This record gives sequence, C-alpha cells and structure tokens, in this order.
Amino acid sequence: MDQVYKSRRIQTWPGLSPDANYWVPHAVISWDEQGVQQHHIITGPSDRFRLIDHADIYAVEMAMAWIDDGLMEDLTP
Repeated sequence: MDQVYKSRRIQTWPGLSPDANYWVPHAVISWDEQGVQQHHIITGPSDRFRLIDHADIYAVEMAMAWIDDGLMEDLTP
C-alpha cells in the first residue's frame, strides 16, 4: 500500500514470518527535510496477523501514529 499522510509518504509491505504462519507489518515513512530525503522504517509484531490485509492496515496505522508523535514533538517548546 502506498499513500501520503501529513506530507509524509507511507509505503507498507507485509511479510510472512519465517518461524510462524503470521504476517508481519512493515512500513517505510519518507519525507523531504530542507531538500534532503529522510526515511524511517518501522516493523510491527510478528505473532498477531493471520491475514495479510490486517497486517497491511496495522502497518498504515502504525506509520500514522509515528508521524503524529513526531509532529507533536516538533510543537513542544
């Protein structure tokens, strides 16, 4: 899945856990900061999602929460 949230690009890809039959949510968040491309990779739990769609949705929600936390820190004096 690929989408933009608060000027950040979110790309997700669930991966199948090699040890179990669960999907692991992954996301990369990328943005431009003063002309320099930045990115951050996050990974979710490896023992929760039996369906790939659920892992993908979780990855998006996880990325949005990370973005929101970072934007709130920027506003803290």
